[in-house]
Amino acid sequence: MRGNKKIKAQLSIFRELETQLFTQAERLGIRDRFSALQIKEYEHDAIRQHLIAFYQERANLEYEMSMFGTDKKETLIKLERLEVYIKRAERLAKAYEKSIGKLLPAAGQKLPVSERPRVFVTIGADQ
Repeated sequence: MRGNKKIKAQLSIFRELETQLFTQAERLGIRDRFSALQIKEYEHDAIRQHLIAFYQERANLEYEMSMFGTDKKETLIKLERLEVYIKRAERLAKAYEKSIGKLLPAAGQKLPVSERPRVFVTIGADQ
């Protein structure tokens, strides 16, 4: 119960900060930089940067474990925790990619070739 109130309070603060950001951007004449699509892209880029940092940390831990023979139990625990973070970040990145894909047509932009629906056509005697 208590955690729910805390989350609601945090979300209200984020919403207030977002409205202040939009107000300031409008005053500066750069409101178009903060469209829903742009914000999703900024968030997606941030998640990708975190993923890169997680991958680097995983590589460092694996290197440390193999080369220096550090305490394997402690390093394995760190690796397990890191894998959980990586999986969460990958899921979030995919969710952002989907939401960006939905916003692109609404913004009048075309989907990248890799995200366009694929249509297969067969040519032959089967009709």
